[in-house]
Amino acid sequence: MPDSEAKRELASWLESVHRLNPIDELGGPIEIRQTHISVVLLGRQRVLKLKKPVDFGFLDYTTLEKRRAACEAEVRLNSRISPEVYLGIQPIREDAGVLRLAGPGPVVDYGVLMQRLPADRMLDEMIRRDAATEAIVDRVAARLAGFHRITRRGLDVEVYGGLPAIEGNWKENFQQTETFVGRTLSRESFDQIRDWVRTSLRRDREAFESRVRENRIVDGHGDVRCESVCIVDGITILDCIEFNERFRCGDVASEIAFLAMDLDALGRPDLGYFASERYQVASGDRGLWQMLPFYRCYRAYVRGKVLSLRLDQPDNTKVDRDRSATRASAFFDLARRYASRLQQPSVILVSGRSGTGKTALARAVAGELGLRVVSTDAVRAELFGDLKAPAEFGQGVYREDSTIRTYEALVAKGCGILGEDHSVVLDGTFLKERYRALAGEMAHRAGAHLRVIGCTLAPEETRQRIEKRALRQEGLSDATWKTYLRQREEPAPREARHSWLSLDTAPALTECSRQASDWLREHDEEG
Repeated sequence: MPDSEAKRELASWLESVHRLNPIDELGGPIEIRQTHISVVLLGRQRVLKLKKPVDFGFLDYTTLEKRRAACEAEVRLNSRISPEVYLGIQPIREDAGVLRLAGPGPVVDYGVLMQRLPADRMLDEMIRRDAATEAIVDRVAARLAGFHRITRRGLDVEVYGGLPAIEGNWKENFQQTETFVGRTLSRESFDQIRDWVRTSLRRDREAFESRVRENRIVDGHGDVRCESVCIVDGITILDCIEFNERFRCGDVASEIAFLAMDLDALGRPDLGYFASERYQVASGDRGLWQMLPFYRCYRAYVRGKVLSLRLDQPDNTKVDRDRSATRASAFFDLARRYASRLQQPSVILVSGRSGTGKTALARAVAGELGLRVVSTDAVRAELFGDLKAPAEFGQGVYREDSTIRTYEALVAKGCGILGEDHSVVLDGTFLKERYRALAGEMAHRAGAHLRVIGCTLAPEETRQRIEKRALRQEGLSDATWKTYLRQREEPAPREARHSWLSLDTAPALTECSRQASDWLREHDEEG
């Protein structure tokens, strides 16, 4: 179909949709929203989702029969994980020029009828309101891992996780985004990401093949974004991809990488790392960590591509196109950052007094650079179990002998990860020279560079963070404001030339973590 004819057909279809006003059936009034492939009519109780008559190559909704089949597939596939939300396929009829959901007349289109979920319980909105907690993200990761355990596997699915399919997906991505070079991504970023992908596919060929042998390729969701996750009594995950099996089926690592990447893009890279960590625990997937950087980059790049495609859609306003261009550029930049990993083996200490944001920063940096974090809080919990409880500074499991034991175990665990991943992030206060010396000796023995990031924060802001953490009951730390005050009595650590970054963590986490990761990359290039 010529492009001009397709535009006229889409415009005519959109005009007809605006004549449809099923207030009674959806519990009106009706709010209309659009994506590049759908129009969604939202009532108070129910939602009607329609497929636009568009053909992007990877999907084709240009005929009534194709839209009906797509609606049937959407209900069937999403009912695997959220059956309570998807109510069925809904015919749309025309009678005397009036479009309606019930009554006489021929069927002129089809939609998907759904229960409406509370907007303020969608994960992306909870992130924006700072209402998302580690406990919520843990539940989401566990729900996704549970879905992956029961969903379809087999030879017809495995083909989508093999190297030919992965290479084909990337080749298509680069072909389809070439036209957006200079618009939403730079030539330098395009070339850098493409070169990194080619190198990764060649270098990690055995790792990709082992994922198929280990049965990690599934008929999954394909689009695990925060805006598709609802936190109600249970965890509801919506809008799986129905239009192209190739985009829905793949490595489970690609699914959790999508969620982690989206949390990163929303300004919570710490929760992105935490989601990956909790998914690994829930799934027992030992090879997950090696796959995550590749698939984080892939998911960010695809988001950049999809948003870029909106620039040439005739139904978009200039405001919509400008917003899509800005968001596309941000996702492409995120993909570039994931493709810029450290080359030199490094032991990265993220240190500082309690409440200064060490753990969030350590997770954010690790997620971007494709590394793993070992924290003193987690190691202490493993070592002492039920004995670990809030205690005064220097008391209980925080006595000097227990603290030394904790740091020795931290370094030992970090050494094991260093041997597998070539770099590791260690999260702890590291207030005493002897604790930093343990990490330094480990790095020296392994031939790795020691890099120290010292977190600082004004006392009043520190107090607010400690109190907020206690109120939300987040994390494993037992530190209180009194702990912080006692820590201030310790001598300030001496900065080592060329290996120490003192970082004020008052700005937004994304700004701080990118400053830290850029500093690490600069020193990585220096060797």
